[in-house]
Amino acid sequence: MLCAKRSCQAFLFVSIGTLLSSLLVLTTCCRESFAQEASPQEAPSSKASPEDTYRYNPAGKRDPFFSPLYRVTEQAAMTDETKTPLQRLDLGQFKVVGIILETGESKALIEDNSGLGYIVTSGTLIGAKGGVIKSIESGRILVEEYETDFYGKRQTLEKEMPLTVAESGAESTSKEK
Repeated sequence: MLCAKRSCQAFLFVSIGTLLSSLLVLTTCCRESFAQEASPQEAPSSKASPEDTYRYNPAGKRDPFFSPLYRVTEQAAMTDETKTPLQRLDLGQFKVVGIILETGESKALIEDNSGLGYIVTSGTLIGAKGGVIKSIESGRILVEEYETDFYGKRQTLEKEMPLTVAESGAESTSKEK
């Protein structure tokens, strides 16, 4: 049984070797014939056929390698240069420091993680995901963000940014040191 198995393996190796050597010989012969065809002895004709002059123009045509479900939104097409500082950072990097409700239009003061303050109103664009401040209420700001899921559907998410209240005891101890 062991002898039959070894002879079968030997036959397989010999046949694979023969196949590879014949492929090598064929590719060498084909290269020579292609080289002869590439340098014809007669002069090329001055008139080119339409098949030789055709150039493919992909303008206005769908790319066959992109999924038809994938859509680029206008918000995602914006570069960092056209975005405001509020749109470059994620919502988690902001904290609400103060809210003014007494005026005709509610306003809020928010800080980014580096300590820069911004005054915002309803309708202000905020966040890296194309968020818009929906409303400014007592103690919080409601932000409407947009996300595109795997299937290309744009979903609306409502996120809350709560007002952060500084403790007076914590501020006085840090000033005393």
